[in-house]
Amino acid sequence: MLFQTPELQLMKEASDKRAKNSDVSDAVSGWFEGRTSLDVLDLHAGTGATLRALAPILADDQAWTHYARDAAEVALARDHLTRWAPAARVTEDGLLIERQGQKIAVRFKLHDVVAAGGAPVEPVPALVVIDDDLMRYPAAVIRKLVGFLADRRAAMHARLVYDGRLKLQPHHAADGAFTAALHRRFMRDAGHGEAMGPMAANELGEQLRLSDYSVIEGPSPLHLRAAEAPLIRAVQKELAEAQRVVAKGHDKMIDAWLTRPRATLEISQTDLVGLPP
Repeated sequence: MLFQTPELQLMKEASDKRAKNSDVSDAVSGWFEGRTSLDVLDLHAGTGATLRALAPILADDQAWTHYARDAAEVALARDHLTRWAPAARVTEDGLLIERQGQKIAVRFKLHDVVAAGGAPVEPVPALVVIDDDLMRYPAAVIRKLVGFLADRRAAMHARLVYDGRLKLQPHHAADGAFTAALHRRFMRDAGHGEAMGPMAANELGEQLRLSDYSVIEGPSPLHLRAAEAPLIRAVQKELAEAQRVVAKGHDKMIDAWLTRPRATLEISQTDLVGLPP
């Protein structure tokens, strides 16, 4: 994940709305057109941004299950979903949201699909969604997860997944080296196998195709300009910290790179949906 803190993730939510690929989101809503109710599993609760983005284009009655890795993530998502829908009622395991004619039941479960080797904690529903948390999934976990999806003939939607290309302007000759260092960090083994990092969306699409899914994918690039300077600066810092791990003893060079003013940042991302046969 390029933007590590909840504050940064919330700050870029408006930019994410501009970045989404309309063809992919139309395919998601079109697949479920005519349904009056829908169950959804979100593999990464995060700040609740995926629900806020997708719920308005889905059925009137929805039941969302959010997987969270710890209680802090549950509290974060619950808090920001309540801000989105101030009239939400607290339930035993989540929230009940009534907003713009829709009823959305939300529940939270402590579960990490990566730590579980790709296994959900219960049978998957009709739609499974994930954001760029997909980047920390090893290939074996993605394969196992797709197996569960295929068994249940569930649709899969991944949104705004970084695909390995970013461009800071004005350009610096060392930008490529810093980006490579960041990719090495994304692909490290955190105890469950080497993460796919920027190749995660490709791997997910390939595994879905091997399971005879129809895969629709498209670019969802994030374009950050002067108004989003804090987000640009945050990515610069992420790149610099990754480079410090690789280039030990070259802090002065890294500090000089970090002080270079940047006016824009383009982050290449992918949206995809896999529809069962």
